[in-house]
Amino acid sequence: MSSTIKTDTTKPATAGAPARRAAALLLISALAGGALTAEAASAATASPRSSSAAAAVSLQTAIKTKAQQQVNLSPRNRERAGNCNYYSAVATAPKSGSVGNCKKVGGLQWRTNNWCADFVRYVWKNAGARQKGTDAFAGSFYRARKSIGTWHARGSYVPKVGDAVLYDWDGGTPSLGNNGWDVDHIGIVIGYNPKTKALTTIEGNTTKKGNGGTEGVYQRTRYNTKAGDVVGYVTPKK
Repeated sequence: MSSTIKTDTTKPATAGAPARRAAALLLISALAGGALTAEAASAATASPRSSSAAAAVSLQTAIKTKAQQQVNLSPRNRERAGNCNYYSAVATAPKSGSVGNCKKVGGLQWRTNNWCADFVRYVWKNAGARQKGTDAFAGSFYRARKSIGTWHARGSYVPKVGDAVLYDWDGGTPSLGNNGWDVDHIGIVIGYNPKTKALTTIEGNTTKKGNGGTEGVYQRTRYNTKAGDVVGYVTPKK
C-alpha cells in the first residue's frame, strides 16, 4: 500500500505498599494456622511492574492472533477492483475512503481507499489496543504515537510482536518527512530474527511477494536494516 513518551513516574515506596501489606496479612494468617500456599504468596508479592509486563505480553499475543486470523479469512482477505476492501468499510472515526464503484459483499458495503492503515487499525482495535487519532494514512500512526503507544526509530530498537512497522519506499534513506508524511506503508510485526534482521509481518493492501498480483492480506518477510524501507515502529498500549 501506499499512504500509512512520557513515562509515568511512581515512587517505589508507594507502588510496593499494597503488595507488602497483602504479603504481611497472608503471613499473619499462616502463623495463625492458615495455609500459605506458594501460589498465594507469589500473587501477594507480585510487583505492579510484573503485572504491567504480563498485560503487554497479553496485548502482543492478541494482536498477533487477530492479524493471523485475517490472512485466510475470505473474502475480506482480498481486495476487489478499484481498491475496494473490507477494512476501509469497517473503519470508523473518521470514515475511510468512499463507496465509489464498490459493491456490497455479504451485505456490507465495501469502500475504496489505500487500506494498509485501515487493516492495522482494525486489528489493533479488535485486539484491545488504542488506535484513536489514527486514520487511513500510514503516517497517522506516527502522528498519534504519543496517545496510542511508544515510538521507536529504526536502529538499536529490537522490534516486538504487535508493533506497527512504518515504511518509506522512496529514495535510499527512510524518512518520516514532515510529521510522518513520507510514510508510505504500514504493517504488523508478528516475529523478528535479531541475527538476520528479518521481520515477519502481516500487512494489508500488499501482494504475496514483490510487486504484482492481487492485493490483500498477506504474511511478508521484510528487513529492519534495508535502506529505504523501515522508518520505525509504534509499540501499542491497551
